[in-house]
Amino acid sequence: MKAENISGIVLAGGFSRRMGTDKAELTLGGLTLLELQVRKLRQIGITDIMVSGYGKPMEGARAIEDIYPHKGPMSGIHACLKAAKTEACLVVSVDVPLFPAEWLEKLVQAHDGPVTMLCYGNEVEPLLAVYDTQLASRAEELILSGNWSVRSLFAGLEVKKLEYTGDPDFLLNCNTPEDFEKAKTLFQRVN
Repeated sequence: MKAENISGIVLAGGFSRRMGTDKAELTLGGLTLLELQVRKLRQIGITDIMVSGYGKPMEGARAIEDIYPHKGPMSGIHACLKAAKTEACLVVSVDVPLFPAEWLEKLVQAHDGPVTMLCYGNEVEPLLAVYDTQLASRAEELILSGNWSVRSLFAGLEVKKLEYTGDPDFLLNCNTPEDFEKAKTLFQRVN
């Protein structure tokens, strides 16, 4: 699939309890983590970019409010799938700031529906994935049934897996101040 046929979703919500501050506003290289992710989506040619869970305006991106708030990443994915201007959405979490744009592009290129997901070793990465927008109704049904697990969104579906062969350090999820310190060190190493 081509980038112009895909919308981008940056998941920037959550309470950041372990981090102690809004992860989207942490900075690496003079840019916030949110700005870094939006920039990557633009670099690979995505023009319809949505940000979920971040209440402030962001140039070049649409802020999308959850229809069903406080249901974790599933509520953000659901609202953005409904608001997308394209037939599929590339999902990336704000707290994986080192993940390379070229791998986001590989996910887009590999997508042929309904779900294309990054995997590393035996683990899938549901928040580094492409979902067809038609899955919005399935997400809503799951939320209304009390099932907020993103894994349930693709359970039973044919999932195309893209094996990540890049630097495993770039999959670092910044949930704690210690994680973010490690991310800063790694960022300096590659920039």
